[in-house]
Amino acid sequence: MLTISSYYSAATEAMQQEVNATPDDRVMGMEPDAWIDYLVHKFGMEEIVLDDSREPEMDEVQVTRTQRGYDIYTNHHPGDVISATQLRVKVPVIPNPTIQVIWDQGLAPNSFHMTTYPEFEYDSRLGYFSNVVAEDAEAIKRGIADITDAVARYNQSIRDGRPALLRDVARFVHQKRDQVREKHKGLDDLAARIGIKLNKKTDISNAVPTAPPVRTAIKVLMPPSVKKQERPVLDEASFNGILVLIDNQCRQFERTPQVFQAMAEEGLRDVMLSSLSAVFAGDASGESFQRIGKVDIHLRITKGDVFVAELKFWDGPASLKEVVGQLLGRLTWRDSYGVAVVLSRNAGFTEVLKSVQQAMPILDGFVAGTLKTRGANHFTGRFAIPADKGTQVTIHVLVYNLYVAEQAKRVLKRPSKAMTDGT
Repeated sequence: MLTISSYYSAATEAMQQEVNATPDDRVMGMEPDAWIDYLVHKFGMEEIVLDDSREPEMDEVQVTRTQRGYDIYTNHHPGDVISATQLRVKVPVIPNPTIQVIWDQGLAPNSFHMTTYPEFEYDSRLGYFSNVVAEDAEAIKRGIADITDAVARYNQSIRDGRPALLRDVARFVHQKRDQVREKHKGLDDLAARIGIKLNKKTDISNAVPTAPPVRTAIKVLMPPSVKKQERPVLDEASFNGILVLIDNQCRQFERTPQVFQAMAEEGLRDVMLSSLSAVFAGDASGESFQRIGKVDIHLRITKGDVFVAELKFWDGPASLKEVVGQLLGRLTWRDSYGVAVVLSRNAGFTEVLKSVQQAMPILDGFVAGTLKTRGANHFTGRFAIPADKGTQVTIHVLVYNLYVAEQAKRVLKRPSKAMTDGT
């Protein structure tokens, strides 16, 4: 039986092959930490998150079975087809690629019993785990508990596999970088010894810094069946990959804030667009029309699905309300995500982060109980879009620090009287 451990073993092997196949100039052009983070996100599994913003539901279902032997209590004979009314209990979940892989491959947690895995059904379109149970209060409670207990076992197995994956990723990345350095040093030494100029295929000393490629969908152990997509939707894997690129670029803003602090929102947006266009094979544009207005960053993917983001300088909670409102006004029923990039030029960045976290739950359209902290400067929440209150989207708010302490001004001293008298 395939387990979460089986997945991690296959993922580690695939990850090592990708690292080994990376060209030398790209190996030296990527920051090791950013590359490691990308690989962990690409090949690692995400935990399963039950959707607390929705309540469990029940559907009435008709179940049929064929009687195997004679039942003296009901007088049913072998071969009789028996119909019964039961209930399908549905527990809401936030869909992600990990869940799909578990269901496509029939993965079990690392500790399992003699049963078929997964132990219940998954509706990826509506976001529900479900079990069919008898019309009985205890059976209903037990059916929900079975789902939540299984989710806890899967998540524990996912967490257990992460440390080893992170160690392997870091080891393979640093080994590859050391190999590339040693290889080129060996070629340089050889050229110096024989006195013949070496024309290098790639010069790692002039490697152009690049961001890791966009994260692709989570790797699977076997090729999944191809399903027809009814409408273009930006999948979570692609979305997270673009998010990594934006985060890498904004971290560069933070490392050299004196370069970027004086730039207007449009200038910073253009820098980010150039980074996206250089790495992601999509159509990146700024100030594009989306529904009822222009958006700062609009990235059209292969089949019409789009990535939408807005940039805003922090000027108190009102600026957060404005940028989130702009996103919600421009997202449609086809969109699942929006990104607000908030840049702070204020002193006291810790207070800015605290204000953002406190302001999000009171914004228009916020769905109570959905605020999550994904990082020190990364917050998410679900919102109902104004055009369709029945449609919810996840808004990611990324906050970055561009504060630069004011440089002390140089004071020109007035010449002394003695100097002006020539003494």
